[in-house]
Amino acid sequence: MNRTKVIGLASVMPIIFSIAACSAQTPVDGADALVESTENAVAVDSPAATDDAGQDAAKNTTATGWCSASEPVIFSCQLKSRKTISVCGREDGAGAKSAQYRFGMLGKSPELVWPEAAGKDALTYARVPYSGGGEQQLSFSRGDVTYAVYSRMIRTNFKADEPNYPEMTDGIMVLKGNEMVSDLVCADPDVVPIDYDLAEEYANHSDEAFIMPGE
Repeated sequence: MNRTKVIGLASVMPIIFSIAACSAQTPVDGADALVESTENAVAVDSPAATDDAGQDAAKNTTATGWCSASEPVIFSCQLKSRKTISVCGREDGAGAKSAQYRFGMLGKSPELVWPEAAGKDALTYARVPYSGGGEQQLSFSRGDVTYAVYSRMIRTNFKADEPNYPEMTDGIMVLKGNEMVSDLVCADPDVVPIDYDLAEEYANHSDEAFIMPGE
Protein backbone atom coordinates (compact mmCIF):
# COMPACT_ATOMS: atom_id res chain seq x y z
CA MET A 1 0.00 0.00 0.00
CA ASN A 2 1.42 3.37 -0.98
CA ARG A 3 1.71 5.99 1.74
CA THR A 4 3.41 9.31 1.87
CA LYS A 5 5.63 11.23 4.20
CA VAL A 6 6.33 14.94 4.30
CA ILE A 7 9.97 15.95 4.46
CA GLY A 8 11.96 19.17 4.51
CA LEU A 9 15.28 19.32 2.65
CA ALA A 10 17.69 21.98 1.50
CA SER A 11 17.05 24.01 -1.65
CA VAL A 12 18.33 22.69 -4.98
CA MET A 13 20.18 24.76 -7.56
CA PRO A 14 17.85 26.33 -10.18
CA ILE A 15 20.09 25.00 -12.98
CA ILE A 16 18.83 21.45 -12.34
CA PHE A 17 15.33 22.44 -13.36
CA SER A 18 16.49 24.55 -16.28
CA ILE A 19 17.90 21.32 -17.73
CA ALA A 20 14.60 19.53 -17.19
CA ALA A 21 12.64 22.30 -18.93
CA CYS A 22 14.70 21.82 -22.09
CA SER A 23 14.38 18.02 -22.21
CA ALA A 24 11.72 15.72 -23.66
CA GLN A 25 9.21 14.27 -21.21
CA THR A 26 8.75 10.50 -21.11
CA PRO A 27 5.72 8.85 -19.43
CA VAL A 28 6.62 6.09 -17.00
CA ASP A 29 5.77 2.47 -17.81
CA GLY A 30 2.17 1.55 -17.10
CA ALA A 31 1.02 5.17 -16.88
CA ASP A 32 -1.68 4.70 -19.53
CA ALA A 33 -3.61 2.15 -17.51
CA LEU A 34 -3.22 4.27 -14.39
CA VAL A 35 -4.66 7.33 -16.12
CA GLU A 36 -7.65 5.41 -17.46
CA SER A 37 -8.59 3.88 -14.10
CA THR A 38 -7.99 6.79 -11.71
CA GLU A 39 -8.27 10.08 -13.58
CA ASN A 40 -11.59 11.01 -11.98
CA ALA A 41 -9.65 11.44 -8.75
CA VAL A 42 -8.04 14.56 -10.20
CA ALA A 43 -11.37 16.37 -9.96
CA VAL A 44 -12.76 14.87 -6.76
CA ASP A 45 -16.07 16.58 -5.90
CA SER A 46 -15.17 19.38 -8.30
CA PRO A 47 -17.83 22.09 -8.70
CA ALA A 48 -18.60 23.95 -11.91
CA ALA A 49 -16.11 26.78 -12.21
CA THR A 50 -17.38 30.25 -11.41
CA ASP A 51 -14.04 32.06 -11.44
CA ASP A 52 -13.77 34.66 -14.22
CA ALA A 53 -10.15 33.78 -15.01
CA GLY A 54 -11.05 30.10 -15.30
CA GLN A 55 -13.94 30.81 -17.65
CA ASP A 56 -11.80 33.11 -19.80
CA ALA A 57 -9.20 30.35 -20.11
CA ALA A 58 -11.92 27.86 -21.08
CA LYS A 59 -12.60 29.98 -24.17
CA ASN A 60 -8.94 30.45 -25.04
CA THR A 61 -7.66 27.18 -26.49
CA THR A 62 -4.83 28.87 -28.41
CA ALA A 63 -2.94 29.82 -25.24
CA THR A 64 -0.64 27.35 -23.50
CA GLY A 65 -2.96 25.05 -21.62
CA TRP A 66 -5.57 26.85 -19.50
CA CYS A 67 -3.49 30.01 -19.11
CA SER A 68 -4.64 33.04 -21.08
CA ALA A 69 -2.24 35.01 -23.24
CA SER A 70 -1.73 37.55 -20.43
CA GLU A 71 -0.96 34.96 -17.73
CA PRO A 72 2.47 33.39 -17.10
CA VAL A 73 2.46 29.59 -17.44
CA ILE A 74 3.94 28.10 -14.28
CA PHE A 75 3.11 24.50 -15.31
CA SER A 76 0.99 22.86 -17.99
CA CYS A 77 0.52 19.42 -19.51
CA GLN A 78 -2.06 17.15 -21.11
CA LEU A 79 -3.00 13.68 -19.84
CA LYS A 80 -3.74 10.67 -22.03
CA SER A 81 -7.45 11.51 -21.85
CA ARG A 82 -6.59 14.87 -23.49
CA LYS A 83 -7.65 16.74 -20.37
CA THR A 84 -5.23 19.51 -19.45
CA ILE A 85 -3.69 20.49 -16.12
CA SER A 86 -2.31 24.03 -15.86
CA VAL A 87 -1.01 26.27 -13.09
CA CYS A 88 -1.27 29.91 -14.14
CA GLY A 89 0.05 33.10 -12.57
CA ARG A 90 -2.43 35.85 -11.71
CA GLU A 91 -2.20 39.41 -10.43
CA ASP A 92 -5.05 41.36 -8.84
CA GLY A 93 -5.74 45.08 -9.11
CA ALA A 94 -3.51 45.77 -6.11
CA GLY A 95 -0.58 43.95 -7.71
CA ALA A 96 -0.77 40.87 -5.45
CA LYS A 97 0.40 37.74 -7.27
CA SER A 98 -0.95 34.20 -6.88
CA ALA A 99 -1.00 30.85 -8.67
CA GLN A 100 -4.18 29.07 -9.78
CA TYR A 101 -4.65 25.38 -10.66
CA ARG A 102 -7.03 24.54 -13.53
CA PHE A 103 -8.10 21.13 -14.84
CA GLY A 104 -10.39 19.85 -17.59
CA MET A 105 -10.97 19.57 -21.32
CA LEU A 106 -9.91 22.69 -23.19
CA GLY A 107 -12.81 24.41 -24.94
CA LYS A 108 -15.22 23.46 -22.14
CA SER A 109 -15.70 24.82 -18.62
CA PRO A 110 -12.88 23.59 -16.35
CA GLU A 111 -13.78 20.78 -13.97
CA LEU A 112 -11.69 22.19 -11.15
CA VAL A 113 -10.28 25.68 -10.50
CA TRP A 114 -8.32 26.31 -7.28
CA PRO A 115 -8.34 28.64 -5.55
CA GLU A 116 -11.59 30.00 -6.95
CA ALA A 117 -10.76 33.54 -5.82
CA ALA A 118 -7.46 35.35 -5.40
CA GLY A 119 -6.19 36.12 -1.92
CA LYS A 120 -6.92 32.79 -0.21
CA ASP A 121 -5.96 29.10 -0.28
CA ALA A 122 -2.62 29.76 -1.97
CA LEU A 123 -0.71 27.00 -3.73
CA THR A 124 2.50 25.85 -2.03
CA TYR A 125 5.79 25.41 -3.88
CA ALA A 126 8.35 22.86 -2.67
CA ARG A 127 11.55 21.40 -4.10
CA VAL A 128 14.10 18.77 -3.16
CA PRO A 129 17.44 17.67 -4.67
CA TYR A 130 18.13 14.09 -5.74
CA SER A 131 21.48 12.57 -6.71
CA GLY A 132 22.00 13.96 -10.21
CA GLY A 133 18.52 15.51 -10.35
CA GLY A 134 15.69 16.89 -8.27
CA GLU A 135 11.95 17.46 -8.03
CA GLN A 136 9.63 20.46 -7.77
CA GLN A 137 6.00 20.38 -6.62
CA LEU A 138 3.05 22.76 -6.52
CA SER A 139 0.36 21.53 -4.14
CA PHE A 140 -2.94 22.42 -2.47
CA SER A 141 -5.58 20.64 -0.40
CA ARG A 142 -9.37 20.56 -0.52
CA GLY A 143 -10.62 18.93 2.65
CA ASP A 144 -8.68 15.68 3.04
CA VAL A 145 -7.71 15.53 -0.67
CA THR A 146 -4.29 16.87 -1.68
CA TYR A 147 -3.21 17.61 -5.25
CA ALA A 148 0.48 17.98 -6.16
CA VAL A 149 1.70 18.64 -9.69
CA TYR A 150 5.37 17.78 -10.10
CA SER A 151 8.37 18.02 -12.40
CA ARG A 152 10.96 15.35 -11.59
CA MET A 153 14.45 14.56 -12.88
CA ILE A 154 16.09 11.29 -11.79
CA ARG A 155 19.56 10.02 -12.59
CA THR A 156 19.41 6.57 -14.22
CA ASN A 157 23.12 5.78 -14.65
CA PHE A 158 25.65 5.68 -11.81
CA LYS A 159 28.63 4.21 -13.65
CA ALA A 160 31.85 6.14 -13.25
CA ASP A 161 32.96 8.31 -16.18
CA GLU A 162 29.61 7.87 -17.96
CA PRO A 163 26.71 10.33 -18.44
CA ASN A 164 23.91 10.41 -15.84
CA TYR A 165 21.23 9.79 -18.48
CA PRO A 166 18.57 11.68 -16.45
CA GLU A 167 14.91 10.75 -16.81
CA MET A 168 12.37 13.60 -16.75
CA THR A 169 8.77 13.03 -15.66
CA ASP A 170 5.91 15.47 -15.10
CA GLY A 171 2.47 14.74 -13.70
CA ILE A 172 0.12 15.01 -10.74
CA MET A 173 -0.24 13.04 -7.52
CA VAL A 174 -3.60 12.89 -5.76
CA LEU A 175 -3.80 11.83 -2.12
CA LYS A 176 -6.74 11.25 0.19
CA GLY A 177 -5.44 11.67 3.69
CA ASN A 178 -2.12 9.79 3.63
CA GLU A 179 -3.20 7.37 0.91
CA MET A 180 -2.01 7.79 -2.68
CA VAL A 181 -5.12 7.74 -4.88
CA SER A 182 -3.34 8.23 -8.19
CA ASP A 183 -0.12 9.33 -9.84
CA LEU A 184 -0.97 10.55 -13.35
CA VAL A 185 1.85 11.14 -15.82
CA CYS A 186 1.74 13.78 -18.55
CA ALA A 187 1.31 12.17 -21.95
CA ASP A 188 1.93 14.95 -24.50
CA PRO A 189 5.36 16.02 -25.80
CA ASP A 190 4.75 19.74 -25.21
CA VAL A 191 4.88 19.68 -21.42
CA VAL A 192 5.71 22.95 -19.67
CA PRO A 193 7.58 21.79 -16.52
CA ILE A 194 7.30 23.79 -13.32
CA ASP A 195 9.08 27.08 -13.88
CA TYR A 196 11.45 27.65 -10.95
CA ASP A 197 11.36 31.44 -11.03
CA LEU A 198 7.60 31.74 -11.58
CA ALA A 199 6.82 29.24 -8.84
CA GLU A 200 8.92 31.28 -6.42
CA GLU A 201 7.14 34.45 -7.51
CA TYR A 202 3.50 33.30 -7.52
CA ALA A 203 3.25 30.53 -4.89
CA ASN A 204 4.14 30.19 -1.21
CA HIS A 205 7.53 28.49 -0.85
CA SER A 206 7.82 25.78 1.81
CA ASP A 207 10.10 22.79 1.28
CA GLU A 208 8.54 21.27 4.40
CA ALA A 209 5.43 20.62 2.28
CA PHE A 210 7.28 18.30 -0.12
CA ILE A 211 5.41 15.02 -0.65
CA MET A 212 7.56 11.90 -1.01
CA PRO A 213 5.77 8.70 -2.09
CA GLY A 214 6.98 5.65 -0.17
CA GLU A 215 6.12 2.22 1.07
